[in-house]
Amino acid sequence: MKGEPIDLSFVRRIVEECESCLRPVRDAEILPAAAYVDEKFWAFEKQAIFTQGWVAIGHVNEVPNVGDQLPLQVNDEPVIVVRDEDDRVRVLSAICQHRGHPMIGGLVEPPPPGTCRNSRKLVCPYHNWVYGLDGCLVGAPSMSETTPIAELRRTIRLPEVRSEIFHGLIFATLNPDAPPVAPSLVKLDKELAGYGLENLVPGYVFVQTDQRWNWKLHHENALEPYHTDYVHKGYHNAVPAELTQFREFEVGDGQIMRTTGFAAANGDLFEQSGSRRLPDIEGLSNEQRSRVLFASIMPTVVAVLQPSFVTMTFLSPTAAGRINLRRLNLYSKAATQSPDFDRIRIEQFEQMKTIIMQDQITQIALQEAYESRFTPRGRLSHLETAITQLNHWVIDKYRQGLAQGIGASA
Repeated sequence: MKGEPIDLSFVRRIVEECESCLRPVRDAEILPAAAYVDEKFWAFEKQAIFTQGWVAIGHVNEVPNVGDQLPLQVNDEPVIVVRDEDDRVRVLSAICQHRGHPMIGGLVEPPPPGTCRNSRKLVCPYHNWVYGLDGCLVGAPSMSETTPIAELRRTIRLPEVRSEIFHGLIFATLNPDAPPVAPSLVKLDKELAGYGLENLVPGYVFVQTDQRWNWKLHHENALEPYHTDYVHKGYHNAVPAELTQFREFEVGDGQIMRTTGFAAANGDLFEQSGSRRLPDIEGLSNEQRSRVLFASIMPTVVAVLQPSFVTMTFLSPTAAGRINLRRLNLYSKAATQSPDFDRIRIEQFEQMKTIIMQDQITQIALQEAYESRFTPRGRLSHLETAITQLNHWVIDKYRQGLAQGIGASA
């Protein structure tokens, strides 16, 4: 639903304060606190960034079989990702077109994290209206007395949200005029060569809801290694900060990236031993086997690509200081066939969860501190170079939103 008109004069003032964030890293400041904590600014940001552009919401192998149905959200819109009779992945509205009851909700609970429902039809639990996997209405009981079923079938279907697939990632947008995804991800396309991301399979899913920090802080924390020797002392030794290299970024790019090399051969970030026990993903170069790639696929994914598996964290912000997270660990089929795969994947996650919880405590504290009148504009370390790249990405979106007058009227 559209809300109240956005105070664009307020937004414009905040964006003007962001100019100093675009300087080279040695002189750059961080974004003003309002960009992280102010709900009026979030109302603008939500429309300028999340409603206008593409957001990655999942992976194709979360719905591997015909009839698989995975409830997710595109911004605030409930959707169902399905694999249809033609083996095509679709993103359908989860709102029944009879009276607006959710297709999954009420009497029909969503499946547990890491699982999906499977059926050759979608059924609204309220009045039993039935839709096919293509979204077209199939059945509507007790309606022929008012409207012939043939007419209903001809005119009613679940709205389909525009979607594209990029290396197995499912992107969706509510903007019919948004340009295609791939051209903005050319640099990432080259980096993903060899990973076969579209063929990897989910091995662990971890969902967190209503986390108390801004979505930009999540990207910043993932991309800067400055904190890792301190917040994650003893847990991040396999990839020391001094082995980090930041990748080139240009305005218009859809990704921001850094790599960090392993301290020792055969390293692994999320193994207690610091070395790999699962086979490497087939097709990786020697250089890819020697480091971890951290990538923010803006604005909704933080990816950590290791030689033996890949983690995708899908972000779904709900307010200036609130966010839902869904982490997906993806493995090669060869890894899943390893005799100790189940034990190893759980042990890996427990190691990863320790780092996640350390970051969580830090991010909550940082978000709360941004409410202070003494919040600084900060000075950045060379190890925070990616923050200036993030600044360029978001400020470019702010400027585009202001130029379009987004939010000027309800």
